[in-house]
Amino acid sequence: MSHVDGNAVSGALSLALGRDASTITLVCGACGDRHRVAETRVYLRCPGMVLRCPACEACEIVLVDRGRRLQLTLMDLRGLELT
Repeated sequence: MSHVDGNAVSGALSLALGRDASTITLVCGACGDRHRVAETRVYLRCPGMVLRCPACEACEIVLVDRGRRLQLTLMDLRGLELT
């Protein structure tokens, strides 16, 4: 399955978190890698948008558009740093 970079979900993630997603640093719960949202591997042909760690492919965030609301599920994520 092919992926795109995290810029593809930046708008939806910014809406869900109420801030610019480009300034967010994620810390992978599986391998400890620190990376920006733009560096994640995003899979769009899933139930929702799946953000995976660029280092180990662990599933970090699942973002689902439910029409009138966005569902944000944090998966294998040790930290989410808002700067």
